[in-house]
Amino acid sequence: MDYWIQRYQSARPAMKIEIIDMDVPCDSKCLENTEFRSLMENDTFRSRLEVVDSLVELVREQVRTLRREVQGRVGDFKGDLDSLTYTVYRLVEYGGNTSLGEKLTFEGRLIASGNFQELVDVNKSIERIRVDPDIKSICDEIRYLIEALWEHFEKNMVKIQ
Repeated sequence: MDYWIQRYQSARPAMKIEIIDMDVPCDSKCLENTEFRSLMENDTFRSRLEVVDSLVELVREQVRTLRREVQGRVGDFKGDLDSLTYTVYRLVEYGGNTSLGEKLTFEGRLIASGNFQELVDVNKSIERIRVDPDIKSICDEIRYLIEALWEHFEKNMVKIQ
């Protein structure tokens, strides 16, 4: 078992959170599909992984909340809602700019296409959404939860005996 724990600690298996595309430590379901599934037999490991499972689910729930809130603020949006949600999250937490031309994109992701005025209107909506205090609060909560996940991983998952 020590071999697998050492491999786990050095490999730092991670997965992406849907929509916002952020890395977090693998949860139980993710680990079941890796070479580390045998670690699930270790009671200490499994109990610490339950915290990861809970935090991952909290992040996912907050991402779903962010998606619903963004959707509620854009109304009859004719674009990719997941890309729009990703854009809002990234703009709030890391900054940057959308790219407006024949299409509206952010970091290579297509948010919307259509006539120029429609794209300008969507871009204005993004600017309004990104400064909304409720949206900022949700995005901050997602970032804090992800940071807590990695902190738990560093303090508890890499020190398994």
